[in-house]
Amino acid sequence: MADLKDDEIRRIVNRATMFQKFYGSSSQVPLADLEEEYPALFEITDSLKLNRAFVCEALLEHQGIPVDEPMILDAGFSNAEVIGFSSSSLNPETLKELKGQIEYHFNTVGELKHRKNKTLWKARPKGLSRFLSSQNSTQVLFEESRGALKISVKQSMKTFNKLYLPVVAGLFASIMMFAGAVFGAMGNDEGVGIIMFGIFGLVSFLYARFMNKRKRLKKERLVDLVDRLQQILERRQKVSTASSSETISIPENEYDGFDEIEIKDTKKVSN
Repeated sequence: MADLKDDEIRRIVNRATMFQKFYGSSSQVPLADLEEEYPALFEITDSLKLNRAFVCEALLEHQGIPVDEPMILDAGFSNAEVIGFSSSSLNPETLKELKGQIEYHFNTVGELKHRKNKTLWKARPKGLSRFLSSQNSTQVLFEESRGALKISVKQSMKTFNKLYLPVVAGLFASIMMFAGAVFGAMGNDEGVGIIMFGIFGLVSFLYARFMNKRKRLKKERLVDLVDRLQQILERRQKVSTASSSETISIPENEYDGFDEIEIKDTKKVSN
């Protein structure tokens, strides 16, 4: 038997409760190996009237589900795209959880469009957010191909790139200050011009560095989203596969009467 700490049990119970509220019911069956390994956990969840199938999902999530590492594609300066792959497949229940996770991540509602072998989630923000390209351009595509599911997340960076305008203004001002000091246009204030050139240049450099870091973090958040979607798909697939294999059984009376059959030797008759 495996032991779990109180904090771990609390997290598993919270996740299982969330799954049960989200799905309502489950067609899956609990995993026997997990029930045998964590009897104390299931005693607690049984007292809380939690479906054991959801507890198994929460436990699998807690143990960690290995997935392929998402990849950031070179989509240009104005766009960001991250892709990932899963061996799972889409079904209505799983798609519902994926949609909820996507909308929670982007903090906006969206709509699903179904095509042959493709399912597209497109952001439909409300209020002032619908005028921001970084919000209204976001989309997540699930595409089934060759027995695998490809996940592609795209987001525009045009709104974010506008924040680089102060960098351009600062560099322009520093160049003008430097030119004025070099060509004597500032008269006796050449020293001040050189100092201002250094200040504007340094501030512009630090601001650009800060914005580059923010942009990199924004792309890393997309990677985290794809990784999370992969884990959801693999978790649902793992439980579904294990459940289907465990539910295959042969009734006890399936072979009744087989022992009564007599097998007699036969001889070939030849002329």
